[in-house]
Formats: sequence, structure tokens, C-alpha cells
Amino acid sequence: MVAVGTLKKLDEKGVGKALLKEARLENGGPSCTLLQFADDKGQMLSARIYQAEKGDNPHFLYFPAEFETDETLELLAKGLNSVGFTLVAFEYRGTGQSQGEFSLEDVFEDAETFYNAVKLWMEQQGRKGDLVVMGRSFGCTVAIHLAVKHQKEILCMLLESAFDSGKVFLERSGIDASHIPEGPIFENRAMMAEFKKPVMFIHSPRDVIQSLTEVEWLVAESRSKATQFQIAPSGTRQELANQVGDLYMEVVEQWVNLRRGIRPPRKRPRP
Repeated sequence: MVAVGTLKKLDEKGVGKALLKEARLENGGPSCTLLQFADDKGQMLSARIYQAEKGDNPHFLYFPAEFETDETLELLAKGLNSVGFTLVAFEYRGTGQSQGEFSLEDVFEDAETFYNAVKLWMEQQGRKGDLVVMGRSFGCTVAIHLAVKHQKEILCMLLESAFDSGKVFLERSGIDASHIPEGPIFENRAMMAEFKKPVMFIHSPRDVIQSLTEVEWLVAESRSKATQFQIAPSGTRQELANQVGDLYMEVVEQWVNLRRGIRPPRKRPRP
């Protein structure tokens, strides 16, 4: 699991706060509803539900990027909804309606609280769709850890702009990492080796935070033969988050549906 002692020291140095300095999750807008739930100390956390009509279609449990905004989240939700998928996006502490201050040490426990709240909401609403765990940028490390813990209950995982080395990720994100000890911080590679379900990796060839070669170390640890590595025709990871279009959704829809045993309709041959 994560190096808890190291994460606590990073929080004390203000690394978590610095990581989310560009996050702009403020107002969910009219297209979503708010799901609120309490942690074991009674502090309120929240998530945004962008609900598709069919409750037996997949539900994406989403962990946002450190640079996520209302606009990028709305764009992803609109795309997933267009193919019948529901998006439930977690709001980290200090963003949106979640109370408290963001903590690298606590975020994995918060993710577990979020997971249980979503399961309860689905049960109450009579929604029986498969669960897909998804993360973007920093959210990938939270997604990996949650997915490994609950892999028997989920269909698959989707990681956009993932990363292998936590120290490299922080350094290239403009955060002082001189005080960070050598060795894995988030254990992404080790955790991926424990995950047996299919994974789709989506990555930009122009990503300056994590190159294609570097993220391949993470991809190589996937245990499933159905895992895919998709290179997205885009700029940086922030630009990729703003370019969720029809082609992106077509690829995601077909790959997820194949995991459900649904094959895409045959295209008519051209005359």
C-alpha cells in the first residue's frame, strides 16, 4: 500500500495543498446532483452525480485530476452520458462541497468512504449497473488503490494520464520534492501488479509530466490480456482533459461494452 509515513510528512510540508492549487471544482451546475456523506468523524464529504437514464448501464466512479475544473468535469460527464454511462465524481476535501483540507494521507480512506456511499445510493435507487473505476492524473493513484481493494466487485478500470514515479510526478508538477526520500511514494506499480481486471490507459504523446516510455512501466504490470494502451492525439495532459470528444467516447464505450459481453454492431461494407 501507500507509504503512509511519507505521505504524512508530505502533508506537513504542504505538498497536498500545493498539488491541488489549480483545482477549480466549485459549482457542479444544473446537470448534476450532489451526493453527500459523512466520514467516521462526522465530517461531510461530497460527490457529483451525472446520471444517465438507464440504471443498468455502467457507473463510473471517478477521481479527478489535480487541475480539474467544473468545465473539464462537465465535458467528461457529457461524453459519458451520451453513451448511456453514469458518472459519479468524488470531490476531494477542500473542493466543491467536501469539508476539511485535502490530505495525501487521508485521501485513500476518503475514497473508501466514497465507494461505500455510492454503493448505498445505487442500492436505494435500484441501479444495478457495473462499476468502472476511473482516475485522471493524480486521481489515477487513488483509483488504482480503490480498484485493487474491490476488484471482485468492479468491471474494469480506466486511467487517463497515469504516472509511475510519485516523486517524478510531483517534481514535474512544479512541487519541491527535494525533501522526499528515494523509493515509491504511492506504490502505483506494485498495486497495479495486484489488479487482475482489464485496464484502459489513455495517454498523450506530448505529456510533459509523464512520458509514454515512463508510463509504460505501469502498463507493463497489468495482469489482464484485455488491457489496452491508447495514445490520444492531443497536447499536454491538461489539454487532453479538454479534448474529450466523440472519438474518445467511442473508444471508451466499445472497450467497456466488450467487458460486458456486448460487441459493437457490424459496419456495412462499402459498395
